[in-house]
Amino acid sequence: MSKRTVKIFSIFVAVAIVGSLFIYFFRGYGDRLVSSFISEITICGNIVDEESCQEKNFCEGIYGPSCPGCEDLEFKRCQRVPLNALVQMEEEKVLCQDTGGEWYTNKLGNFCLCQQAGLNKIFDKELGCINK
Repeated sequence: MSKRTVKIFSIFVAVAIVGSLFIYFFRGYGDRLVSSFISEITICGNIVDEESCQEKNFCEGIYGPSCPGCEDLEFKRCQRVPLNALVQMEEEKVLCQDTGGEWYTNKLGNFCLCQQAGLNKIFDKELGCINK
C-alpha cells in the first residue's frame, strides 16, 4: 500500500469514529427535534382515531354523549392542547410524581391519584400530594 492510501484510509476511519460518537451523544437531542417537528406539523383536528389522538401528548380527545339524552361518553374529535395548558400539565405531572402520586389520564382528563402516597391525601397544584 502506498502512503497516500494509508493516509486517506486513516482520515476515513477518523471521520467515521467522530461521526459515530456525534450520533451516539446527540441522538436524544435529535429525537427531541424530530418529535418537536412532528408536533408542529401534526394537525390534531385531522386525527379521527381515539388511540392515535391519545398517543400524541399535544392532542386531547373531546368526548360527549353518543346520543341526545344518553349518559355514555364516546370519542367525538381530537384537538390540539394549548401550549400553556400543556406546560402546566407537565409541571403538575412532575409535581404529582415527585410527591408520591400517580399521574392518571382517562376520557375525563388528567388527574393525580395520591392514594399511593398515603391515606387522606389530595393533590394541590402548588404543593403536590398533601393531607386533606
